[in-house]
Amino acid sequence: MNILVTGGTGFVGRELVKFLIKSKRNNVTVFDRKVSDTLPGAKYIKGDITNLEEVRRAVKDQDYVYHLAAILDETCPKKLMFDVNVGGTVSVLEACRNEGIKRLVYLSTAGVMKETEGPADEKTPYGPKTNYEKSKTMAEKTVLEYCTRHDFPAIVIRPALLYGPNNYWRQILKAAEKCFPIIGTGKNKWHNLYIKNLIPLLAKARTKGKDGEVYVIADDEVLTYEEMYRIMREELGVEKEPRHIPVWTAKMIALIYKVSGKKTIVTKEHIERLVKNKYYNISKAKRHLNYKPKYDFRKGIRETIRYFRDEGNV
Repeated sequence: MNILVTGGTGFVGRELVKFLIKSKRNNVTVFDRKVSDTLPGAKYIKGDITNLEEVRRAVKDQDYVYHLAAILDETCPKKLMFDVNVGGTVSVLEACRNEGIKRLVYLSTAGVMKETEGPADEKTPYGPKTNYEKSKTMAEKTVLEYCTRHDFPAIVIRPALLYGPNNYWRQILKAAEKCFPIIGTGKNKWHNLYIKNLIPLLAKARTKGKDGEVYVIADDEVLTYEEMYRIMREELGVEKEPRHIPVWTAKMIALIYKVSGKKTIVTKEHIERLVKNKYYNISKAKRHLNYKPKYDFRKGIRETIRYFRDEGNV
């Protein structure tokens, strides 16, 4: 079968392509704005996700499409983020509809949902806060509208915060190694998703589940921010206990970094996300997609640390 992965050189995309090309039955094509660090066994097309004609050429003759291409960086100009995350999704939808593909798998984010007292699920109202979350909300709604209006074959996957060997988590682990302070009380619940739990699920989503449906994905285990940080320190071998700082202090530090022009993971948006309750009910994905997460946070973060240490990065 012919499978297209947009954004196939990114963190999720590259791991998905690796997984898909293990099967000799799959002809995998990657469509992305860059084509460096390619994987043998996949075809690469360099192109702009907002250019409908380029997307159409990439989608032609494909059976299934994974739409992963997106801008995540909250410091990116708002217009560019919406052009890529929303406009790019429209390009993919139009191209897929014209080609009559068997299914589109759209990767959204659990960040589109409103914060709740209990665990959020697929029925939780939208409540995005950041520009990234707002752009993904608009894109997700567009996908679901196509399903309804055009009887279009697509499902939406909403992953929790992903962790694994990417630059974002490299910075987090380096900060943990220095015993970065806990922002706020640390008692808020956090629900993460290890990359190796997500990838097999994405592969299943090509043929399982129901068109027009949304599926929230996370690890089985729900931790508090404080518990998650403790496990990270234990796996890093850090014995020192971190101090707590108020949220307003952290935001002031973030403002200082912003004014200085320095790149940092300590941004206002990240702080606001960090101190909220973020946990989910994943029973629907277990029922419909046969989702069976094999990794808990300790096992996943241990593998991530090992990866970086092998590279000499943590």
